[in-house]
Amino acid sequence: MTVQEAETQFKTIARASCEAALEQGTLEKSVEPDGFTLVMVPKADAYKDFSAAYFQPDDTYELIWEIDAFAACGASITYDLAEEGGQESDLEVVFNDELQRFETFQDFGDFGESRLGYQTFDGKISSVQDLGSEDLATRTVSYGNLTEAEINILIIAVERFLAD
Repeated sequence: MTVQEAETQFKTIARASCEAALEQGTLEKSVEPDGFTLVMVPKADAYKDFSAAYFQPDDTYELIWEIDAFAACGASITYDLAEEGGQESDLEVVFNDELQRFETFQDFGDFGESRLGYQTFDGKISSVQDLGSEDLATRTVSYGNLTEAEINILIIAVERFLAD
């Protein structure tokens, strides 16, 4: 696949992923045994006007304020912001045939750079790997069908935030 084809296809996948996350909710989990979990419910299912939070063992619950924290929406937001500014996105995309994944690069200047590898399934992002980290941190991404335990991450984070 050419670079242009990879960019076009990845942009479609990024947008479909974010739309699914916003409409159905999403769950993103670190594959590390002691890793974090991010959860976002659809706005209609928000708890006390909050819709996103994360959990890190043993007892860290925090609200998420920006949807670009989610792998399901990060790339889509990058494309949207560039278009709003009347510019081309600076997100570079290639398709790695050997690993069957999209790989992105973005330079943030003084803030560093981002190198991510995206696996996809059914036209949406299914996992993301931080290619710039030493341990190649990976998180899985799923859409909809959140369990009660997963929704409780949001509820606990909201209740703790409001109690402060």
